[in-house]
Amino acid sequence: MKLLAVDIGNTTLNFGLFSDNRLVRKKKISLRELFKASIPFLGFDAAAISSVVPDLTPKVAALIKKTVRNVNPVEICYRNAPIKMNVGQRRQVGADRIINAIAADKLYGPPAIVIDLGTATTFDVVSFCGEYSGGVIAPGLNISLDALYEKTAKLPRPVLRRPKSVVGRNTNSAILSGIVYGHAGLINEVLNRIKKEFFKSQSVNVILTGGYAGFMASYLDNSIIIDEDITLKGIEIAYKMILCARTWQ
Repeated sequence: MKLLAVDIGNTTLNFGLFSDNRLVRKKKISLRELFKASIPFLGFDAAAISSVVPDLTPKVAALIKKTVRNVNPVEICYRNAPIKMNVGQRRQVGADRIINAIAADKLYGPPAIVIDLGTATTFDVVSFCGEYSGGVIAPGLNISLDALYEKTAKLPRPVLRRPKSVVGRNTNSAILSGIVYGHAGLINEVLNRIKKEFFKSQSVNVILTGGYAGFMASYLDNSIIIDEDITLKGIEIAYKMILCARTWQ
């Protein structure tokens, strides 16, 4: 089976083509490009979608059906996700966060914490028994840069890059230092608090993913696993689990 996995995020769409349980091709496009472009891969016979933008989900599904006939995409969300969710208001949990938890559980084993550095920076917790147990949501790197620029009269909006030192010698470098080192401090502090409060300082797998995973990895104090494709892998895993459950019904 060849599966098209689609991760619809707040700013980008990630496409992954799986063949024989392996991610063989992937492509990322911006939301602005979506309806100027076609589905980047052909030859798939199944499709699964994870989406945090509800208005886009049916449009992407229709585009998939138009590309390959007889393929009805399966949307993976809180209703059908094959993981026990020990949280209140399940419907409010983003599909990507649930998918990341499923992938962490199946690929790396519980307990686990997935840190996703995207539009937002999220921490998602998988308990010792493989349950999704909630997490933390914070503004992402670029949101923080945008907020400083939009909410002040004179501060510029520098392009995100690595600061040369902690102490900035001009306004741009001072902003970059605050954003990058401040975000590193946020990640390290939240991660350590989750470990202490939820896992009683026991060993836990920490997986770093998202568009800024490679950028931020060197600033983190903890031992981490970098898996930038964990969401696509999670979509494929969840789809197979849902398919298997349907077969046995």
